[in-house]
Amino acid sequence: MRKLTLLSAVLALLLAPAVLFAGGAPEEPDVIDVDEEGAVSQFEGLVAIDHDAGWDLGQQGGSMTVASTSDPRTFNAWIAAETSSTDITNMLHSAMVRRNQHTLEIEPSMAESWEIGDDDLSVTFTLREGLRWSDGQPVTADDFVFSSEIVTHPDVESNYTSGQMVGDEFAEWEALDDRTVRVSVTEVYAGLVYPVSGLPPAPRHMLEPILREEGFAAMNSHWGVDTDIDSIVGTGPFVVGDYVPGQRVILERNDYYWESDDAGTQLPYLDEVEFTVVPDNDTALQRFLAGEIDVYGSGSSAFRGEDYAVLVDRQEELGVTLYDIGPAASTQFITFNQNPDSPVDDHVIEWMNTLEFRQAMAHLVDRQTLIDNIAFGFGYPQYSFVPQFSPFYWEGAPEAAYEYNPDRAADLLDEIGYVDRNGDGWRQDPDGNRISFRLQTNSDNSQRVGIGEAFAQEAAEIGVQVNFQPGDFNAIVGQLTGGYDWDAIIIGLTGSVDPISGANVYPSSGNLHMIEPLQEEPRRDWEREVDDVWFGRHPQYNANYTLDEDERAAGYRRLQEIWIEQIPWVYTYNPARMAGVDNRLANIMPQPINDYNVVSILHRIYER
Repeated sequence: MRKLTLLSAVLALLLAPAVLFAGGAPEEPDVIDVDEEGAVSQFEGLVAIDHDAGWDLGQQGGSMTVASTSDPRTFNAWIAAETSSTDITNMLHSAMVRRNQHTLEIEPSMAESWEIGDDDLSVTFTLREGLRWSDGQPVTADDFVFSSEIVTHPDVESNYTSGQMVGDEFAEWEALDDRTVRVSVTEVYAGLVYPVSGLPPAPRHMLEPILREEGFAAMNSHWGVDTDIDSIVGTGPFVVGDYVPGQRVILERNDYYWESDDAGTQLPYLDEVEFTVVPDNDTALQRFLAGEIDVYGSGSSAFRGEDYAVLVDRQEELGVTLYDIGPAASTQFITFNQNPDSPVDDHVIEWMNTLEFRQAMAHLVDRQTLIDNIAFGFGYPQYSFVPQFSPFYWEGAPEAAYEYNPDRAADLLDEIGYVDRNGDGWRQDPDGNRISFRLQTNSDNSQRVGIGEAFAQEAAEIGVQVNFQPGDFNAIVGQLTGGYDWDAIIIGLTGSVDPISGANVYPSSGNLHMIEPLQEEPRRDWEREVDDVWFGRHPQYNANYTLDEDERAAGYRRLQEIWIEQIPWVYTYNPARMAGVDNRLANIMPQPINDYNVVSILHRIYER
């Protein structure tokens, strides 16, 4: 079996301690916590995660409760586009392969093995024996093929679609027999095994009759939050046991889940996991202090810098442990709507499409002050869409980014004629339109709200009116992916060791290419260059259509250079990832990457 492995530098960088910034935590802690295996936490009172130790053997039984600051928008994994949904759907489904939770290298999941073809244009998977859906029906190779038919159908709006596109063609899935699947592409592609083959199977026995009768567009609303939960089937460790809108989602053990621990005990260990819906992070914290939830800092509830002082000295009293997970791999940024086909006023779209305007806005982001004042020092300045621990990160990103400089921001606006023409204290464009735009974010995220308030204040100082409007997360996602009626938004994306997973974000054709998604042809010259580098068409750079890691690193450096220069969105900071967990729970070994956080290891967590 040939495996695609990461550069060894990934693991060394990922597990090394990062720099502690001044703020709510001491600059030089008097106490350093070392766990039994020798892993070191840089924060006083927090326990480091030692991934060298591997999983403990647990026992079946018990339950746990986590908080979610939003209801899921859907139970359909093929349509889900936000963490409030994917935290649930990720537990309902499995795929051929996954990253090992401890090493982050690709390992078998539903497949027991795979072989890459001699021409590097195909991979053949052998499924494990006895795989079953949660309704007891057998999983076959044809279910994987059917899943690819769904996500590549033009009527289906899926986040998986872009990930199946290699060059100008979709990957071809073929069932060779009930347990053998071959995935083929027309060009050598670094993501052949993952993420292309990371597609979960779709239950053909259940979905095909519906989609053949109603059309594939029915997939866009199938298994919505109003569905009969008994109709939802999957291959993951849990099934949906109950859903009460605005209150809770309960996951129950999938008795047909394929995975067991090293002692042969079937996973998951827990009988039940409850996602309690809370209005905001403050409520989640109070529920954790009251013992009403077992984990704080998982999924959509974030362990914030200001929470450290509240919790660090009360661990023994509360019967909890605080964990230092590492710098978040996810991104947090301000993005600007440049879509001329959106319902936004033309003059606003013109501003957003003006590079000097975006440069001026970038000069208003004071990353270190945001970290000090909002994250209480528990954060790291962010300049790129590539996590700093990734081998694809460009070390020159901090120097290339537009630094905090309000005077330079004002000069740039002056240079393009955005000046105060009537003496009212606000700038107008050459046509007399006041430079005023909406800035939205989800109101349940206090860090993003803090970023928005600070940015609006900085803008006002130089005569730009930012109307800051915190609101519902799911509504904002709907505007980003459908209605397009927005000016600027503070939002984030999940991070990955290999940025190839952003195929639906960075190319102009992506459904999450937020400034103007789903472009048939790139509208802007810089987008065309991004596309060419991404898809291996550039004469000098190739980010993904090669197996040469050095060549890929050079390609991603160029992509980061373009993104920083053109600033379709402005990055702010990475929070430090921390979590508080009830001491009765064990196997708490999350990673700072979203798909590998506490919620993602629910099948391994057990009651002591």
